[in-house]
Amino acid sequence: MAPIKRSVELQPLSRQHHNGLLFCFFIEKGIKKHADKILMKDFCMYFWESDLQHHFEIEEKYLTSFSSYPELKEVINKMLSDHVYIRKFFENPDILTEESIFDQLRQLLDDHIRFEERELYSLIQETISSDELIELGHVFENETNNICTSYPIKFWE
Repeated sequence: MAPIKRSVELQPLSRQHHNGLLFCFFIEKGIKKHADKILMKDFCMYFWESDLQHHFEIEEKYLTSFSSYPELKEVINKMLSDHVYIRKFFENPDILTEESIFDQLRQLLDDHIRFEERELYSLIQETISSDELIELGHVFENETNNICTSYPIKFWE
């Protein structure tokens, strides 16, 4: 698959997605190594609190306004329903006890990120006006990327 040419305005969100894919990779490695589940649960909550929760919030705040475009309504609704489903893992961290649950979360988040990159963001940058895209760029220009490699315990190594 050819690399996706992401508009500069949406690149801050794509960089956050890269961090999300790293999270998925580390969870997968932790599962394969049968890492301590308490450490993996703590890592999940760290990632949620330092990165993913904010990422979901800004997508929901700024991208949902484009659902008035008929071409975007369905993909935006999918983004929102994915967020609801994924959020449940973090709002109920007591369920994060088994490798199968960690793997389910990992797979859901990986699929969601790839959907947003391949479909949602691509369709947004093709559909909205250049002025709207520039406005999004201003909103996202100060977004940070809290790399999950800064988690102090490298259970995936």
